[in-house]
Amino acid sequence: MVTSKQNDLLQRLGSDGRLHMLLAGFDGIADFRLGGDSLRLRIRDGAIEADSSVADPDVLVEFPPKLWAAATQLEAPPGTESLSSALSHGATLTGDWRAVIAPYLAAWSRIVRIASDAAAGREEVHVACDPFVDSDDAVGRYVRYSVGSENYRVYYEQSGHGEIPVLLMHTAGGDGRQYRNVLAHPRLQQKYTLVAIDLPYHGKSLPPVGIAWWERPLEITKDLLMDWITGFIKATGLDRPIFVGCSVGGQLASDLCAHHPESIRGAIGVNGLYDMRGLTELAAMNAMYHNPAISPNVVPAIMYDASGPGAPEEFRHELAWIYASNQRDTYPSDCDYYYFGHDLSENGHLIDTSRTPLTMLTGEYDLSAAIPEHGGEAIAQKIPGATHRVMKGLSHFAPSDDPVRFTAELERALDETVAQCTPTRVSA
Repeated sequence: MVTSKQNDLLQRLGSDGRLHMLLAGFDGIADFRLGGDSLRLRIRDGAIEADSSVADPDVLVEFPPKLWAAATQLEAPPGTESLSSALSHGATLTGDWRAVIAPYLAAWSRIVRIASDAAAGREEVHVACDPFVDSDDAVGRYVRYSVGSENYRVYYEQSGHGEIPVLLMHTAGGDGRQYRNVLAHPRLQQKYTLVAIDLPYHGKSLPPVGIAWWERPLEITKDLLMDWITGFIKATGLDRPIFVGCSVGGQLASDLCAHHPESIRGAIGVNGLYDMRGLTELAAMNAMYHNPAISPNVVPAIMYDASGPGAPEEFRHELAWIYASNQRDTYPSDCDYYYFGHDLSENGHLIDTSRTPLTMLTGEYDLSAAIPEHGGEAIAQKIPGATHRVMKGLSHFAPSDDPVRFTAELERALDETVAQCTPTRVSA
């Protein structure tokens, strides 16, 4: 017997155009046990109806009552804002990973999102246009340089006319498009020269010609990432830019301060960590993303779930689009460094913040916010002179999914970094 509450939810699910697209091709039963409620669905190529059979479901999603109660608050606490996040806090997702979970993860997350929004009375946030459209005038170009035996043709976009350059680095598996609204921010353009890079093998920076890169795994190490950045700075003639990196770039921010302070005048790490000992379960999963048997749909779905719950849907889906349009090996290869190549317990003592100021910004909804003893807060505690702030309401992908609130945080951090630089360091 379908209750009126379940019937209302069924209508919401059946009328959701996004969900219908995500479930295209799926034929099976999905069982959702959300707190004290249960909803069993029969799905045929995107069409959804209630199911009363006793057959084992193809996919089972379960939220314990306390977790579901938190997830259905008007402002869901960090760790409950999405299915992917909740899996680390007591929710379970059961089924054949290759056939059912990975290809359709975005659909199962979408169903949880629709159900929790309905229970909490939440509405999705939308925007009609880009926030800084009148100053959206970035110019794209290429530069060529070599690292070791590989010759790169690297794409970057530039805006602004301030004296001090700012180099913006994207997340693992992403590219410079994540900073397009940051590049358009009118006040940042007046104060700084903004440069967003597509690392080699990412975005418009295609793999180098002259080597059979398709015959070998993509191996991205700390040293290689640092060489890519310092090589780019030298090739473009940037005068010791302030380095701003998010996620894998947030890790690299502190590593550059440790190993290449001569190349930058300061660094801002967004959602970077001191060490990775608090994320061992996620690190163990990274090898899975290298497996071609796993649907490439899974990474964009997880990235969408990691975006801000209060961020505009247009930018959350744009983020997923960027991930879906990049080569699938870039994400796990970058994460090999993110999880296994970064550890400030080994090199943090090399950071001299009197020479190279370091600021860490952590999104309230970033996974590192739940492990302050390993995250950005630990950097501020263990490295003299380093500073740390939590960005209220923002996520792992703050530069791209919520650019208005993020640019306010970034402007403050940049201005503070400049203020910490003595005239000697600024012009060095």
